[in-house]
Amino acid sequence: MEALRHIEIAKTNHALSFHLMPPVGWLNDPNGLCECNGIFHIFFQYSPKNANGGDKYWGHYETKNFVDYKYTGPFMSPDNILDTNGVYSGSAFVEDKEIYIYYTGNVKEQGDYDYTYAGRLSNTILVRTKDGSWTDEKAAVLKNADYPSGLSCHIRDPKVFKEDDEYKMVLGARTANDVGCVLLYKSKDKINWKFERFIESKEPFGFMWECPDVIDLKGKRFLSISPQGVMEEEFRYQNVYQSGYYKLLDKSYDIDEEIVFSEWDMGFDFYAPQSFRDESGRYILIGWMGIPDADYTNEPTVNDGWQHALTMARELVLNSKGRISQRPIKEYEALVGQEIAFANDGGSFKKTAKMVADSINDQSFKLVIDKSLVLNYDSELKIVSLEFDQDKEMLEGAINGYGRRVRRAKISEINDFNIYLDNSAVEIYINDGEMVFSSRYYLDSSEHVVEAVGLDNLRLYEFAGFNISI
Repeated sequence: MEALRHIEIAKTNHALSFHLMPPVGWLNDPNGLCECNGIFHIFFQYSPKNANGGDKYWGHYETKNFVDYKYTGPFMSPDNILDTNGVYSGSAFVEDKEIYIYYTGNVKEQGDYDYTYAGRLSNTILVRTKDGSWTDEKAAVLKNADYPSGLSCHIRDPKVFKEDDEYKMVLGARTANDVGCVLLYKSKDKINWKFERFIESKEPFGFMWECPDVIDLKGKRFLSISPQGVMEEEFRYQNVYQSGYYKLLDKSYDIDEEIVFSEWDMGFDFYAPQSFRDESGRYILIGWMGIPDADYTNEPTVNDGWQHALTMARELVLNSKGRISQRPIKEYEALVGQEIAFANDGGSFKKTAKMVADSINDQSFKLVIDKSLVLNYDSELKIVSLEFDQDKEMLEGAINGYGRRVRRAKISEINDFNIYLDNSAVEIYINDGEMVFSSRYYLDSSEHVVEAVGLDNLRLYEFAGFNISI
């Protein structure tokens, strides 16, 4: 076996450099993603008062280039009888230079309720804005009485889009019998909505489908959902909750049952993604770099007053296998700096970096980041894994997964990868984004090392951070 190559990384704190994080407090789902008049708007679920969560607001970043950002502060707060217990997730639809924002207003009625089958109001609310800094009056376009019978109180996360001359809305739902599904509505005016049908799998797939999204790539349509309650398998569905997509049958909203559900991300930290189509026609997807109800323990950033982040923005592309590949959007190329020269005896580079390996030719390899985060590929078994090595000797002075252990996946071959290494986050794109692993990880050592076996063509580049103004 060839010798390991060592590359020293300067010590950093946990604050992220090129992932959006909350200025303070808790962040979760990306919301209201859109481009309007050349400005991209990135809203997100936000609990500014507590790094462990709490009352749900919407925070807001805006950017023209995905490099320079402005944080404008909380955009919406739970200040209305329609959303008194939380401004929950939703989407944005842009038309005539105006942003129509649809979201779920959460209301818990007073009384002895379980808030799953009784006592919760899930109001679908519309507000409008031209610039992401001011909204008109909140108005409910759907209330509990407007949803079909046979459902629990968990109905949320509206996503609105246009199809031919009609507007469509999908809502995530949980039936009274604890089966996940999506509700499809239609409208002629974006205000008055009529229930059209359920979208559901032939066999139950979890008890709740959150964050539904419909994506059209070259005439092929896909339904993205975040199902809860899917049974874990050795190489699939390894997180407490999942995120992925079904292919829809052509010209319908029926699920193509012959094609398996595809997970967006096989890593430890990914949930509730949302896509949008920008003014150039690209589909761009951003996810929450976190998971609700995960058993990760004592996330160290809580001590600094914040928790969680958003993933890098990813362009969605239909690949040759008829599935969706994800690639960091081209705007990030502006952050790539000089190639970092290194030799067997080591070398230093900045706190963030991009790693590239191509011409792997489906050979086994092992990459160890900071002594304990291991990317491993076995070309005979066709298994790729991302693992935090829990050996105490390895962990001494190295990073820690804080409860994260291992994620494994089956893959037919590996020919290349791109890794984006941030201060406390990593995103790994395999085979030009055919498979992705995302994870938080936390640097504890004074010097950090990358070790490679079977990667003769591994290259490293400086990678700059965002410019963020408040």
